[in-house]
Amino acid sequence: MRTIATAGHVDHGKSSLVLALTGTDPDRWAEEKQRGMTIDLGFAFTRLDSGQAIGFVDVPGHVRFLKNMLAGVGSIDIALLVVAANEGWMPQSEEHLLVLELLGVSHGVVALSKADITDAATATATRRQIEDRLAASPFSRAPIVLCDAKTGRGISDVRAALDDTVKLAAAPVDWGRPRLWVDRAFSAQGAGTIVTGTLTRGRLAVGTEVLVGSPPRTARVRGIECAGVACDQAAPGSRVAINLVGIEHKSITRGDALVADEQWARPRVVDVALTPNGETKPLSRRGLLQAYIGSGEYEVDFRPIKSDSRFARIGLSGALPLAVGDRLILRDPGAESTVAGAEIIDLDPITKMSEAAYRLELPLPERALVRYPWLTLDDLVALTGTNTHHAQAVCTTLVEQNLGVAVADWVVRPETLAAIQHHATEKITAHYQEFPHSSGININAMAKELGITPDQARAALSAMPELEINQGQLRDRKHSDGATSPAAHELIVTLTATPFAPPAPSQLAVAPELIQTLLRTGQLIDLDGIIFSADALAQARQIVINEFKTKEQLTVADVRNLLGSTRKYVLPIVTWLDRTGVTRRRGDQRIAGPTSGLTK
Repeated sequence: MRTIATAGHVDHGKSSLVLALTGTDPDRWAEEKQRGMTIDLGFAFTRLDSGQAIGFVDVPGHVRFLKNMLAGVGSIDIALLVVAANEGWMPQSEEHLLVLELLGVSHGVVALSKADITDAATATATRRQIEDRLAASPFSRAPIVLCDAKTGRGISDVRAALDDTVKLAAAPVDWGRPRLWVDRAFSAQGAGTIVTGTLTRGRLAVGTEVLVGSPPRTARVRGIECAGVACDQAAPGSRVAINLVGIEHKSITRGDALVADEQWARPRVVDVALTPNGETKPLSRRGLLQAYIGSGEYEVDFRPIKSDSRFARIGLSGALPLAVGDRLILRDPGAESTVAGAEIIDLDPITKMSEAAYRLELPLPERALVRYPWLTLDDLVALTGTNTHHAQAVCTTLVEQNLGVAVADWVVRPETLAAIQHHATEKITAHYQEFPHSSGININAMAKELGITPDQARAALSAMPELEINQGQLRDRKHSDGATSPAAHELIVTLTATPFAPPAPSQLAVAPELIQTLLRTGQLIDLDGIIFSADALAQARQIVINEFKTKEQLTVADVRNLLGSTRKYVLPIVTWLDRTGVTRRRGDQRIAGPTSGLTK
């Protein structure tokens, strides 16, 4: 299904035309029927001659109900612009066209209505007037069809023009990330909560868990209707009614968004590129404006980034699921006028206002790298509201154009990576100068100093041929490891001279970093603050195992006598034997454990 919104001045026959095209009166309220004027959004469906299903969002034409009109056109990409042949181009024809242009809608049909009460000369003059007005607009090639809803004249031509236009318009994108801006929420007897809107960006299926509103509340899709027909799933571009469970309809209002995935970013501040209304003064001052996003109206804090009004920073009144490329309309509530359209360029920007303009002028891939110096696919998906396939293509483009470097799961700016690697090289060189026996620098400490995560540090530094990461230590491959130095050999000889009663480290004239290096390499072992050589513990292990060949049980005193040491040293050794499974404690006795090789 494709969704089409009407547009045009009040009393130009939009609702009557929709009725003639679909057989459904889109005016839902008694007041609308009594006054003969559309006040709120109306909806109707039909199938064109090609078989293409379309849904109409009929909008009010009176200036007092422009808010409702804006709620109806925020998610569509095709318009049916209605102009009465007898009256011609009018103020709301102009404003509605401006809104469509600012939202990026470029496909449509112009219905020259009320042909039954208009003579041929007037109709021809109105057609020329419309052609002149649209000549410089995105609708310059839109077909203009003379028609009359009352007699049915030209209705089949309007249907044919809509059919052709739908074929020309690009299909709605399916990023696998559905979003629906709610324009109605109500309760239906026997069904519960119903919300309606135009689905965008992805398919939505029955049974899907969704988030609704701000702050987001969880609900589940119990049913979906497209054009009044129940369906298992709806495609982007469809006008849908969704039956929700787990949420009350009174907690949902027009302007709330329904999304099916938590990866949507929910910014409270956005940077935008402006398209000013040419008839108003440039937006050069900070102030409060009304923003129309999706189907909602929001008061926002507007701050121009540059004096030429090309970019602005907008503070939202609430967090919304938005993406780069989303469009919105800005109106001045005091002047009651549309002052600009805006396209979102960045979400929750981290760049200072004074530095933002340069970044906003960059293409999206480069902007993304400025926003995320360590860019992941998930970052891009959240930023753009697309899918991982599209995000991967963007990352590939960055690497191919030498704008980024692929580092494990990230794409990193070349200058960022170079700065990290340069700093690490300087740091490790200085470290060895101060601690020549050190095995290196702890990678977590290095990451903290660099302001990145340990995983990022590993990815950035392990790619350097001169560096390596071993047992959590970053080291220079060319540096002589302290573990093999003469000082290390001398220390081990000293400790093994009295293997089961070694001297304390404080009694040895040894650099602390050398001991740490040997502990890390396993040549020394720390048992409750006593440093043993690994060979000494291996010797103790074998002595105990040999004793178990003739005895079933040993006490701590037995082990002390076997090793010729004191309880101070033997108790940590026995505890280590328990922990490694050589022995197993049974009361005050030890028996052979599973790693002794003596048990069945």
